[in-house]
Amino acid sequence: MTYYCHLDSTGSLGNTNLQLYSLKKAADGWNELVCAMGESHQVDHLTERLAFITTCLGLSLSQLLGQNSPTKTKTDKPRNLLNALLVRFHVDRDIQKRLNGSFKRLLSYYGDIRHLGPSKHRNLDKLTVGEVDEFRRFAIEIWDLLIAHYKQDETNDLEDVVSVTDAVWFHELPPLV
Repeated sequence: MTYYCHLDSTGSLGNTNLQLYSLKKAADGWNELVCAMGESHQVDHLTERLAFITTCLGLSLSQLLGQNSPTKTKTDKPRNLLNALLVRFHVDRDIQKRLNGSFKRLLSYYGDIRHLGPSKHRNLDKLTVGEVDEFRRFAIEIWDLLIAHYKQDETNDLEDVVSVTDAVWFHELPPLV
């Protein structure tokens, strides 16, 4: 089976890339948050913004990993898909451990956000800008791993792409005081 990666859905084929769209929504939310933080240390609806960005990152990565799973009959859990991908791409064990740890933390919040209830709010209240920044960097790293892998196949239209940030831009977080 041939795998592919499109970074856009505006072409004549009309391919939809919901994974990238979800990442774009995370970037939009993140960039708005960074701008709001630059204007004031008091940001309205901070927890909601962080939850939205985390949800979009989790959705993007879950979709991306599911689409690029070598097993197409039944999609495994995202954490298992990531681990299988890292093994398949021969990623260094220390990097695997770090990436799996970041994903485990992201998925913890992502699951709580998707299944909100009174007991979930306490965990969500612990979500910080620093953690979401870690999740943002993690998502970019996973996207870039897949891009690098698929660039090896000349049938993929990724010749000019070095990073997913060539298509989706995230502002850097200013130093937190």
